[in-house]
Amino acid sequence: MSNYIPRPDANFNEWQNNMLAIVAANLVAWSIDEEAFHALQALQTDWEKTHAVASNKHNRTEADVLAKAEARKIFEKSIRSFVNAHLAFNTKVSDVDRDRMGLTVRSTTRKPTPIPATAPLANIDFSVRMQHTLHFMDENAVRRAKPGGVHGCEIWRKIGGDPPIVESELSFLVTDTRTPYTVVYSGEQKGETVYYWLRWVNTRGEHGPWGATVSAMIVG
Repeated sequence: MSNYIPRPDANFNEWQNNMLAIVAANLVAWSIDEEAFHALQALQTDWEKTHAVASNKHNRTEADVLAKAEARKIFEKSIRSFVNAHLAFNTKVSDVDRDRMGLTVRSTTRKPTPIPATAPLANIDFSVRMQHTLHFMDENAVRRAKPGGVHGCEIWRKIGGDPPIVESELSFLVTDTRTPYTVVYSGEQKGETVYYWLRWVNTRGEHGPWGATVSAMIVG
């Protein structure tokens, strides 16, 4: 609920008057702590006094404008705290009430996690003997990052032989949540070529498309 407060002073003044008037009429019904509300009203008084003085363009001083800005800063911070503590999650306050007060109405539905539409791009660092370090990033990304809603990157492989054509030729290696991933091979695998396929998987276990095959020799 961070963006509900109007920025122009005139709009803010009208909005806060309306909100506090509605709260005042519902203190008992909404079980709101009166002491907390009266503290907010005291800051409202400070704001309204300084705003009235600073609004007089013919007689105001620079000090008057600064006093108004400081009063609003303190008042606005207290409004946000009050709203979070007494209005935003209060089950006795309806969404209709929040709308009347000009507060953000929280959505009660969650958007489903999308199925990944893009594929990982991968490259292999084989500079360390008997190791492959796979670095991956999204094909649409400008840095090494997963797309939104993605849990991790599934890495599958085929050791030796011809490049794989279908998924059934591969064996699952790991789901890695953060690049890079290092695979260590044994001595008897030296000289074999390893082929890797990568794809994103979201938080619901749904897969995106496969990325391009990448491969490297196991160097001893």
